[in-house]
This record gives sequence, C-alpha cells and structure tokens, in this order.
Amino acid sequence: MGETKTKDGVPKNGDRGFIRGNADMWESEKLVRKRARTGLRGNKLTAPFVNMYAAVLVFISLLTSVESLVSIGLSVYLTIYAFHQLDDNDALDGSTMSWVLLSFAVITPVSSAISMAFTRRDMALNHMSLIKATIMHIYSAHCCWDWAKAGKAGRDPEYDWLEHCDSVLDSSVQLSHELCRLLTLPSASRARHRVTSWGRREAAKTEKVMTEFHLSVSDHMWNLTELTEQFKIQGLPPNEATRIRQWERMVSEKIEMLLVIKRYRTPQALRSFGRIFTTFLPPFYAPFYGQMAKDLNSLPMAIAFAVITAIALTSLFESITQMEDPFASSVLLDNIDVSRELKKDLKRQLLARRSRHFKDAPPFRPKDSVESHDA
Repeated sequence: MGETKTKDGVPKNGDRGFIRGNADMWESEKLVRKRARTGLRGNKLTAPFVNMYAAVLVFISLLTSVESLVSIGLSVYLTIYAFHQLDDNDALDGSTMSWVLLSFAVITPVSSAISMAFTRRDMALNHMSLIKATIMHIYSAHCCWDWAKAGKAGRDPEYDWLEHCDSVLDSSVQLSHELCRLLTLPSASRARHRVTSWGRREAAKTEKVMTEFHLSVSDHMWNLTELTEQFKIQGLPPNEATRIRQWERMVSEKIEMLLVIKRYRTPQALRSFGRIFTTFLPPFYAPFYGQMAKDLNSLPMAIAFAVITAIALTSLFESITQMEDPFASSVLLDNIDVSRELKKDLKRQLLARRSRHFKDAPPFRPKDSVESHDA
C-alpha cells in the first residue's frame, strides 16, 4: 500500500515510521520541496529572470572566446565594406548567397562533435559510478563477511579486524584521491600537442606526471589485492575470495577506461575543421548582410545579424571545447565534478559504513594523509 503524502510530497507523520530518517531530515526535505514548488524566494515570477541572468553569465564567461572576437570583427568590417559596394553598384546582389554551405560545413560536424563529447562524458560517469559502488562493496566485504556455520568457525575474534578494515579503507581513499588527481590533469591531446614542437614537449611533461599517478593508483590496487590475501589467510572461503577478485578486476578495468577517455578525444580533424570554419566562414557571408542592410535601409540591423551569427557559431564550437575533457577541473558547467565524486562522496560513504560496523572505533586516521597533497 502506498504511503500518504502531503502536497509537498513529504509522507505524513503517520507514515514516517516506515522510512528511515530523523526529524531534521524531514524538515530539510520539506523545505527543499517547498522551495522547488514556490520558486526562487517563494516567488515563481522571479525564477525566469534569474535563469535568464544565469544563462547570460554562462554565455559571457564560458562561451565567448578569442575566436568569437575575431569572427565578430571580420563580420562587422566586411559587412560595412559589402554594404558600400552594393550601394555603389546596383548590379550586385548579395541575397543570392546560399546558406547550405554553412549548414553542412559547420553546423553538421559541430553538432556531431557535441554529441560525441556528451557520449564520452556519459561513459565516464558510468565508469566512475561503478568504481565507487564496487570499492564500497569491497570494503563492506572485508568488514562484515563471515563464514561461520554449523561445525565451522567463522572470523577469528583475536584478529584485529578494525586495523585490517582500516587498511582497506586507507588504500581505497588513497586510490580514489590519486585517480582524481590523475583525471584532472591538463589535457595533452589538443592539436598543438600533435603538430608543434613546443606542444609535444608540453604533452610529454604532462604524460610523465600521468604515468606517475597511474603507477600510484596501481600500487593502491595491489595493496587491496594483498589485503584480500590476508583475508583468505584468516579463513575466507575461496569462492568468496574469487568474488572479491572479480570486483578488483572491475575497478581496474573501469580505471583503464577512464584513462582512455582522458587520453583520446573526439576526432582531431573534425575539431580543427570546426575551429577554422566557425571563425572564418561567417564573415564571408558579408554580401548577404550588406544586401540586407540595403533592402532594410538599416546598416545597424545587418551588423547585428552578422554579429549574432558569428557569436552563435563560435559559441557552439566553444561548447565542444568545454566538453572535450569531461574531467576538466577549471570549468564545472557540464563537466564531471571529479573531486566531489571520487574524493568527497566516496570517502564520506566509506566512513559511514565504518562507523556503522565499528560503532565504538576511534576516528579514522589515514596512514599517509592525502589531504595534504591537495592543499
């Protein structure tokens, strides 16, 4: 039977006993639902304006670039030039220019690149989610799996299981922190890293650091493997140990997949094609804008149309640049918040499981504090 809810979507008092939680959680949930229902500051009329303001800020701060300024400058200059040429020669007609080239040469490849970039981000999120869930299951297995049954002893009560599980927790936290630092390194697969000598040197330095972090992540995976061997020595049945081994393999496999996404991007030729044509193709439609100015008897209107076209195309390409590296730490518009996913959330969930299983244990202290490296 379904639970009875208020208009805010919160279960009524009589039904709250069926759901785990406390009074503070219920009040916080009620407040969040109420704000979502009534809009910003209790007024739905203000939300559209705030959303528009936020969109403008995103556009100005993240989607405008040097390419936009170059394209705008050329478009304005050539539009003015074309207008004067058309005004002096009635035989010229800029309205005959076709927009098919712009559609096929710019819009289609750029749209395809955006689609591929979002697909890569979704794949990375999938791999990262599986890594987090599997690491939590590995830790839970070390904490609470028992094999006691009739005629067979289970866990040795004399063994220091808290220290053992804290070692698993420490290796898991260290692994996630090192993986976070690896994924958020600067990209080394741009065009300049392939075709210029100084770009190749820059890429080589970045790859060297990536290799060091990769080896560090592998070391922490090895520590988890050794801890599973200790678990087996304490009596863990082989079939259960095999299951943990499968989880370790899954984590290693997904880490390698994340590194592939980090190192290899969408087609370089397609991105170079898009960068050049989104910047320089709009100005070549200056005769069309000039004809518009002549027909409307309004040069400012034609210039505005030329500027809007240039901004739209260059901003569309800039959105590809933002999504090329889904782990970029400098921009968190549509990118993955790697620090939150792999450092904060995972550690918080692991510590919650520790406090649930070892209720009287002292606070967890990492053997080699990873927070100091992030300062």
